[in-house]
Amino acid sequence: MSDVQVFERASASFAASLAKRGHHIVYRVNESNHCPGCGRSHWYIGRVSAECGFCGTAVPLAEARHDDAPVTTPRRNNVISAAEQRLHPRMSAKGRNLQLLVDGSPANFALQNISEGGAMGDNVAKLAPGAKVHVRFEGGILVPAVVKWAEDGMIGLAFISPVMLDRPAKTAN
Repeated sequence: MSDVQVFERASASFAASLAKRGHHIVYRVNESNHCPGCGRSHWYIGRVSAECGFCGTAVPLAEARHDDAPVTTPRRNNVISAAEQRLHPRMSAKGRNLQLLVDGSPANFALQNISEGGAMGDNVAKLAPGAKVHVRFEGGILVPAVVKWAEDGMIGLAFISPVMLDRPAKTAN
């Protein structure tokens, strides 16, 4: 069997975004790679990941390209709008009030919109980007979130892990 390895080099902007995320364990071609789970170095190499031959731990290939966004993104003046960057569609939630727990203290949170990945609403607690909060939904469910942005009296929250929302059924035309 030949030792041919095929992969696509990631773009410079993709590599720069990885650098901002911090340390991540990856499999590097032509280097000695030890499994983070068991410390051994026998690997099964796939197209986008490598799996340890002993314990089954999987790690992504450093050279593989992982794009979640569509290849053809509509642009205006070479700038991608925030709506085009969203992974989850937003639902209007005006008139719906939840609670934010900021350091354990509750504060009313008037929603503007919500999605599986986050929510936008009034910044009643004067939170700054990076602040960690919990969103208390109806029924007492607590969801951890991080403030991504704050401006003009509004904040954008990103849920730590996506939540499942009940979406209204689409009507047939």
